[in-house]
Amino acid sequence: MTSAASRTWRERLTDAIARKPSGPIGRLLYRHPVGHQPGFNVALSVVPPAAQDAILDVGCGGGVFLQQALLCGCHGTGIDHSPDMLKTAKAVNAAAVAEGRLTLVEADAAALPLPDESFDKVFCLNAFFFFPAPAAAVAEMARVARPGGTVAILTMHPDWAKQFGWLFGPVTRQMRFDEPGTLEQWGAASGLGTMRIEDIPSGGYLHVFQKRTTG
Repeated sequence: MTSAASRTWRERLTDAIARKPSGPIGRLLYRHPVGHQPGFNVALSVVPPAAQDAILDVGCGGGVFLQQALLCGCHGTGIDHSPDMLKTAKAVNAAAVAEGRLTLVEADAAALPLPDESFDKVFCLNAFFFFPAPAAAVAEMARVARPGGTVAILTMHPDWAKQFGWLFGPVTRQMRFDEPGTLEQWGAASGLGTMRIEDIPSGGYLHVFQKRTTG
């Protein structure tokens, strides 16, 4: 039987190291997110930012993906609901923040405090599977993308649920493992069409959408 105390322990563990990272361990993990790098590499290859782009990273964590994306000279915005992660992202990207090329905002992925059609490329990498309102988050990412722009979501495939359960135990029980078809439905409802789906070596997949143009 699972007690209320053990559920609380699972929730706290998941938040501290994954869902809302905080404290010294969370800061260390997300300043050096080695396990996330294969996904970052795929995202940068499939949806490469350009110097003229405005990009958004939803669930930016410690800001390492932003650091790599900003090397092209683009402007970026990072959203996260963890104050500790935003502090880490600011430290990792201190030069870009000082230059005015990066803005960091504490916010909920399902209620982005950003104007409509503001970004050429929207990324959400290794965070989506923890969002409690996934359809709303997809709708928000679609809303802030410019017509013809891209939304790239890296999440975990259901085929890997058991393997991740063995590896990460309590954290895995707090995750969602969505089929690509489910993301496609959420995207279609928000004006997004699937462009391509790329597998990630670590068991995830990158679902790349394009926002439909009107008129």
